[in-house]
Amino acid sequence: MKGILADANIQDQVDALVRRMQAEPWALFWSHLQLKYEHFEDIGLTQSASDLLIWQACQRDELVLITDNRNLDSPESLEMVIREQCKPDSLPVLTISSMPRFRESREDAEQVAEKMLEALMRIDSLRGTGRYYVP
Repeated sequence: MKGILADANIQDQVDALVRRMQAEPWALFWSHLQLKYEHFEDIGLTQSASDLLIWQACQRDELVLITDNRNLDSPESLEMVIREQCKPDSLPVLTISSMPRFRESREDAEQVAEKMLEALMRIDSLRGTGRYYVP
């Protein structure tokens, strides 16, 4: 894994999450991981890119997608893409379970940062799982 990618609809929230993970007490863990933090435009995706294109770009570029709790609402949805495209060596999508709690609660934001870093530190053991929820 080379880095993480903020999903287009939660870019501001992931920006804040990354700032939190780069600060104390998590800075040492972030530094150890040596991750790049990417946005869609950094890797040639548009804000309206399909979930399939996003998935393929993440797998190709070894980026873990950070997203919110998307559902299975169409045949082109991220959940359907994961179900159809996930292989044993595929990187998972890390999903923030509750964006409202993340936005409103400093305690929840700290917990998300901690669980996110834990997941990133053991990312190889999560390959092939499709989706991993934090917290």
